[in-house]
Amino acid sequence: MRVLLMAYGSRGDVEPMVGLAVSLRALGAQVRMCAPPDFAELLEKQDLPLTPIGRPLRPVVKAVVTGAAPTAAEGLAERTAALLTSTYDAVSASAEGCDVVVATGLLPAMAAARSVAERRGIRYVPVAYFPAFLPSPHHPPLPWPGRPVPPEVTDNRVLWELNAQNLNALFGEAVNAHRASVGLPPVDGVRDHVLTDRPLLAADPVLSPWPEPADLDVVQTGAWIRPDERPLPADLEAFLNAGTPPVYVGFGSIPVRDAHHVTRAAIEAVRAQGHRVLLSRGWADLEPGDGEDDCFAVDEVNHQALFPRVAAIVHHGGAGTTTTAARAGTPQVVVPQMADQPYWAGRVAELGIGAAHDGPAPTSESLSAALATALAPETAARAKAVAGTIRTDGTTVAANLLLGTEQAAPMSREQISEIAHARHPIKSPLDDDAVGRLLEHGLPRGDERVLDLGCGTAEWLLRALAARPHLHAEGVDVSEAALTQARRAASGLGVGERLVLHQEDAADFVSSQPFDLVISVGATHAFGGLLPTLAAARGHLAPGGRVLIGESFWDRPPSPAAVEMFGDLDTLATTVDRVVADGWTPVHGHVSTRGELDAYEWACWGSLAAWALDHPTDPAAAHVLATADTHRSQWLHGYRESFGFLCLVLRQTPGRPGTR
Repeated sequence: MRVLLMAYGSRGDVEPMVGLAVSLRALGAQVRMCAPPDFAELLEKQDLPLTPIGRPLRPVVKAVVTGAAPTAAEGLAERTAALLTSTYDAVSASAEGCDVVVATGLLPAMAAARSVAERRGIRYVPVAYFPAFLPSPHHPPLPWPGRPVPPEVTDNRVLWELNAQNLNALFGEAVNAHRASVGLPPVDGVRDHVLTDRPLLAADPVLSPWPEPADLDVVQTGAWIRPDERPLPADLEAFLNAGTPPVYVGFGSIPVRDAHHVTRAAIEAVRAQGHRVLLSRGWADLEPGDGEDDCFAVDEVNHQALFPRVAAIVHHGGAGTTTTAARAGTPQVVVPQMADQPYWAGRVAELGIGAAHDGPAPTSESLSAALATALAPETAARAKAVAGTIRTDGTTVAANLLLGTEQAAPMSREQISEIAHARHPIKSPLDDDAVGRLLEHGLPRGDERVLDLGCGTAEWLLRALAARPHLHAEGVDVSEAALTQARRAASGLGVGERLVLHQEDAADFVSSQPFDLVISVGATHAFGGLLPTLAAARGHLAPGGRVLIGESFWDRPPSPAAVEMFGDLDTLATTVDRVVADGWTPVHGHVSTRGELDAYEWACWGSLAAWALDHPTDPAAAHVLATADTHRSQWLHGYRESFGFLCLVLRQTPGRPGTR
């Protein structure tokens, strides 16, 4: 198989692709690469054929960071058109005989790579290195320079809509003009066209978890880190061995606005904390200057060998540097300069493995304060603990996915869900007794009409119908596969004639007659939250009818990682108070026990792991096993100690607005 990799950006964009290339070749693939000419030496050392894209990038990045470049609006159309053309030409020249194009970097470059894939009729796979690059209701998009959003807009879905509009305004005309020039039709939304609905997320699930549920079918592989066996230079070894561990300071392939000022601030801050200084020159051109023997400067070296031997790591917050530092178990200080770097600074601080500097321009005082946090014993202990959770197989997982058949790898989210819930068909942390009691309180007569909004495989309805021969039920879900499975199960139970299933968005469903019980357990995200779900249920409810609803809550204060995955949930008491204030009276409730919560998680991720181990030759096995590992890690390290689940059977409170 022939794979073409395209990365247009800094070394942080290119280096992970090199790691992927190594794993692809180890599995027998032929690999070519398109990247800026700045990284020719890096690729030559790996014997990777390079087709350069355009002119060197370093002067451009330096001009942007130092303020010498035009503003974002000046000449944008011309620069975008030039990037589209140079990327398309490079990728097209390299794509002959290739089976797939894997692309990351600046949006116009990715758009050009997709155009090549379309023209040649081959697969196109987009890659992101951090979650906030991808649309999700759980986080906002990164701010775009010169495109501020109204401060009153805080809903993430609205912010992503504005983001799509901004990117269309910035790049849409140029992208479509280029597509027309190569014989392709126009696209309506540039961002969604480039990202597709199934991108790869090459980020560690502990450092940077992808929050579910989400609109995109994201495949998180783990970070793409290339194993580096190079020894450290002899003079660096001598410096390391001559005293106590130094503090490393480097900004990788990111220039800084005032290199002399940053260098002096860094040296003074590190010395103030009683440590020696190790400067990495990089694109920032850091140099010691004062000739003291407690300060040493290096060019590009093996970070995997170096980082475990330093006391702390001060860096710009690139995805690769952050992950490598975390794997080393060494505390870090992130001084973010641009793009995704503030995101990584926040993650380092939230995880307690270092400090986030406020802004891109450190002073000796501000950096010394951040270093004091990073060098504290509790930070060092936390960094070592997190290091043991960082995955090392991201490139192998991704390579196996790319080399599998198009039909088999990777699995869709629906296929993953079907395997995960094979041992726990109720897709919520509830045991059979709890489900039975909830249905008894929701269906006291046994001859009611019941509706499940977001029914999935209709397990709630099937159980209710099997035990109540006079019951009639309807279910609504967007998943054709889930509804097909539900119909097969209903036929097997002999209840198919009493079950009607609708394939559509539950939020858009309009019923012809009211129902005695409306169920929505674990599906409130489809309506935008708890109260909108209750409002939808109220619209389907017969007078005196009941609602059975299930919702998550925070049982204890959550970790930042848990909040990123699930959002700002309420406590148990606040959840119930909101329901009551909305005009409902709980007549029964069930709070999932620790045993139910744990049993559900083990059943899901254990089922996935078992399937992967039972099907080792299936092209999807690596993806399934990686998914199991990712979600198990997110549960154990992220939300197990704080997550709770509540089910309520509700009736409308007499005299309240909306009561029937």
